[in-house]
Amino acid sequence: MKKTLFLIFISFGMLSSLFGADRMYGKGQGFIGASAGFVGIADFSVGAVGGYQYYFQNDWQFAGFRHGIRGIGNIDLAKNNSSLFSIGAGVDWTIEFTPDSKYNWGAFAGLGLIYINGKNYIQDPIALNANIGGSLNIDNTHKLELSIGSGLSLIAFRYLYMF
Repeated sequence: MKKTLFLIFISFGMLSSLFGADRMYGKGQGFIGASAGFVGIADFSVGAVGGYQYYFQNDWQFAGFRHGIRGIGNIDLAKNNSSLFSIGAGVDWTIEFTPDSKYNWGAFAGLGLIYINGKNYIQDPIALNANIGGSLNIDNTHKLELSIGSGLSLIAFRYLYMF
């Protein structure tokens, strides 16, 4: 099983390396990852995240930046007075300031909805989630994000593997 997972990740890495930073305009890539959040509806949360990032065509870019949109979904387990479970989906606008660099700095902002369920959770189970944050994209394969927003977590850290 470990060898199979290793081969899958190596294959994704090789595939993603075919799409260098300068070749991503008008194309997209999927991503999967993990997140940890603090403060907000929950005191602490951990979860899985995944989605698809699409970069706009070259003629739509401006000032040497690369921008696009992404659809993002997440499943989280959280701790408040009791345990919470949430499922969310949203859309972010993304911008990358140094798209031709191996270390690409960026920012994002978006909106989404989350469904929250848990014992002793008496608030509305559907909540609006708004976020804004910054990212570091390493070689179009690994992305680290810090997000500030509303919803389940006020502050969230994410690691995304892009393929």
